[in-house]
Amino acid sequence: MVNGFMRKLKQFIFDYLRKKMPERHPRFPHLDQPLKVMIVYESDLLERNDAIKSIRQDLLRRQMDVTMWGYVEKKEINTLILPQSRILGVGDYNFFGKPRDYVLEDLQAEQYDLLIDLTTRPSLPLRYITMYTNADFKVGLNMGEGIHDMLISLPDLTPEQGEEAALEASWLYDQIMGFITTIKSND
Repeated sequence: MVNGFMRKLKQFIFDYLRKKMPERHPRFPHLDQPLKVMIVYESDLLERNDAIKSIRQDLLRRQMDVTMWGYVEKKEINTLILPQSRILGVGDYNFFGKPRDYVLEDLQAEQYDLLIDLTTRPSLPLRYITMYTNADFKVGLNMGEGIHDMLISLPDLTPEQGEEAALEASWLYDQIMGFITTIKSND
């Protein structure tokens, strides 16, 4: 009962803060120009994130400046905090689930052309990161929060395919880049 109450309270606080955010005026990214890109993702427990590193390499090949912020549900983070890569943990958030001031300062110190949210499951810590990132255009999976400028919806899967097949960061990245490339080509 206490966990359910805390989850609802944290969600209520997030919703309140989201409504207080200034109105967004998104600008669609043009992939033919060098872009500064932020990737938001769910880190694996070992903090290896091979799929995310492959996605980063793809964006680097496209001549983009890439920053990655992940989150893992544990207290001790082993990965170093680097200018282009950071993994947050439970200790980086306060009792009510909001990122601590030092996290928000670091996050809001940069401006990005594009935010790619590769979150595949509801994650309040990552929704905060997406919400507070200064990005001209934000894209991610449709989870009904109202924090993205473009939403990707999951396909209808047969039971044999299983939902896990579609809920991978690399699949979501391919969908996002496919849409962005298609929309760009129709400008």
